[in-house]
Amino acid sequence: MYEWNDLKEEFEVDGSLRDIYIENITVNKWNQFLDYAKSSEYKLEFTHGDQSIEIPQTLKSIKELQETEPTTLFIWLNENIQLHCHFFIETEIELDLSPYDIRSEKDFRVLLAFIEDLAQALENRVIVTHEGMQEQVILSSDSKLV
Repeated sequence: MYEWNDLKEEFEVDGSLRDIYIENITVNKWNQFLDYAKSSEYKLEFTHGDQSIEIPQTLKSIKELQETEPTTLFIWLNENIQLHCHFFIETEIELDLSPYDIRSEKDFRVLLAFIEDLAQALENRVIVTHEGMQEQVILSSDSKLV
């Protein structure tokens, strides 16, 4: 089990983000992710360009929107933690996390719960890394499904 005191230095503000990755994803898994987010209790916002719009039903719809303007899904895990998904590629889900958002052990526990819940919902391993460094894993889901 991960302990805040062992990992809090990994969330020190250093000018870079932390990434949450779910790798080896299919379009169907992306659609499952969208369903998971929409059915969760998290506050969500989806933007197309600078406009807030309803969250599309499928990755295909999002990719069509991206032909004209960028898209972002904002997910608030609590009052401090905001994740961003930009739908870059079809084979992995990447969520951006600011280390500034993980301010306490409580926030750390919220992040851990999200990672485990997402891993179970998608039946995939979920990892947290330093920005752009997928091989340097800070946290990993302990899901028995992967």
